[in-house]
Amino acid sequence: MAQIFSRLELMSELDSAYSKLDVLLDGVAEADLFDAIAVDAWTVHDVLAVRVWWAEAVVEWIGAGLRDETPQTPAAGYKWTQTPALNQSVVDASTDVPIPVLRDRLEAAVALLRRYVETLDDDQLLSVGVFSWTRTWPVSRWIAVNTITQHASLSKMIRRLLKSANQL
Repeated sequence: MAQIFSRLELMSELDSAYSKLDVLLDGVAEADLFDAIAVDAWTVHDVLAVRVWWAEAVVEWIGAGLRDETPQTPAAGYKWTQTPALNQSVVDASTDVPIPVLRDRLEAAVALLRRYVETLDDDQLLSVGVFSWTRTWPVSRWIAVNTITQHASLSKMIRRLLKSANQL
C-alpha cells in the first residue's frame, strides 16, 4: 500500500518520481528500446501508455469531485476487480500513439495533479471521503498510487531493461 503523504511530501515525491522517470525515458529513446519487452508481454510503450492513462484518470476524477459529480471508477464498463482487462484495453487502444504524445500527455497530467496538490484545501487533499469516489482513501493517496508508485515501478523496469542492454 502506498503511504499517505502530507502536501509537501506529496509534491516532493511526485516531482522526484516524475523527474527520474523522464530521465530514464530519455535513455530508452536514445537506446531505441520503446518496443522492448518491459514486463510480461508489454513493451515500454505499452506500460507507459497504461501509466499515462491512470494519471489522466485521477485528474478526471478530481475534476469530477470538484464539480460535485461522481465519476465511474476505474472506468466506464469496468469494476476494480477488472483492472487487468482495463489496462489491456488501454494498451490495445494506444498501439498507434507515438511516444512523444504519450510523454506530453504524462507531463500534462503530472502538471495538473501538481496544480491540484497546490490548490486543493487541506480537507480536500488529505481527508478521507471528501469526494464520493475516494472511498476510504484521501485524494493525496489516490495521486500517490497512480503516479509516484507507478512511475517508480516503470523506472525499475526501465533500469533493468537498460542494464540488460548495457545502456546503464
